[in-house]
Amino acid sequence: MNNKVINTKPVKMITDSSSKGNQPKWLADGLWYKADHMGYEGLSEIVISKLLAKTNIQNFVIYKPTYIEYEGKKLVGCYSENFKKDNETIYTLEKLFRAYTGQSLAKALLDYPEVKDKIKFTVDFIEEHTNLENVGAYLTVMHELDAFFLNEDRHTNNIAFIRNDDTEEFSFCPYFDFGLSLLSDTNDYLIDADIYDCISKVKAKPFDADFDLQMDSAEELYGIQLTIGFTENDIINSVEECKEYYDEAIRNRVKNVLLARKNKFRYLVATN
Repeated sequence: MNNKVINTKPVKMITDSSSKGNQPKWLADGLWYKADHMGYEGLSEIVISKLLAKTNIQNFVIYKPTYIEYEGKKLVGCYSENFKKDNETIYTLEKLFRAYTGQSLAKALLDYPEVKDKIKFTVDFIEEHTNLENVGAYLTVMHELDAFFLNEDRHTNNIAFIRNDDTEEFSFCPYFDFGLSLLSDTNDYLIDADIYDCISKVKAKPFDADFDLQMDSAEELYGIQLTIGFTENDIINSVEECKEYYDEAIRNRVKNVLLARKNKFRYLVATN
């Protein structure tokens, strides 16, 4: 566990604009630091990355807990390695679509009333302009993970691809940015509120507000992709490893949400 306080005098401070707000981020010494802004985003990132290690998903960002000292305040947050190399550029889905069409993807998707058609249109576009294969499977995993963990911030700037500036070839980004998952926004989902009531209020992105419809549509097109191997004990242990940083009420809620989601998505659980 990382117990040190990071005294941040960063090379760069970046504010990530999303539909729910701005989370402070810093890039320093090859590491990304993110401070909690709306609740326990760092805990969500850390726990989810630990649990992803017990799935069939291999390409994901690992997050670890840390304190961040900034402007006289000691903040709780997380850090991860920078997966982008110096000769690479990150193209978000929105940036990629605008680069080739000059228009907004959200506006283009209005021409497709069915969720399956929106997803297929997007997959076909990505494959055509990046020469990547199995984009449908990649996005299906994303929808499965977002549904399982209740990620409400998967807008088109949180889906991204890596372009090698030398070869102009594209590759997949690792799965990342699950901070606004597991009811981590304690302004919208009060810590003492009923978790099932809160879960019913969480809205998905970017193809539909219904997590199940979005995920089911992707699975119908490209098949079930995710296999979960983590146990109840894995859930408990992954949360309790962060007890120095987050109080018991938060830890208990995260554990209860994860246990509820695991029960809901039993069909994704590996059987021996």
